[in-house]
Amino acid sequence: MDEHLFLKGQRVNTPEGEGEVVDAIGDKIVVKLDSGATQTFPADELQDHSSAG
Repeated sequence: MDEHLFLKGQRVNTPEGEGEVVDAIGDKIVVKLDSGATQTFPADELQDHSSAG
């Protein structure tokens, strides 16, 4: 189950908009959103920005 592997600095799409991974703790991914807010999401709610359609 390594399909949800996120690295610091990686651009991702979240339910709240686009952002950048700042930390990953297990399946909880901390993302700094482009709006400036920082939120934590379950890995299965995120999508790699480069693979988004």
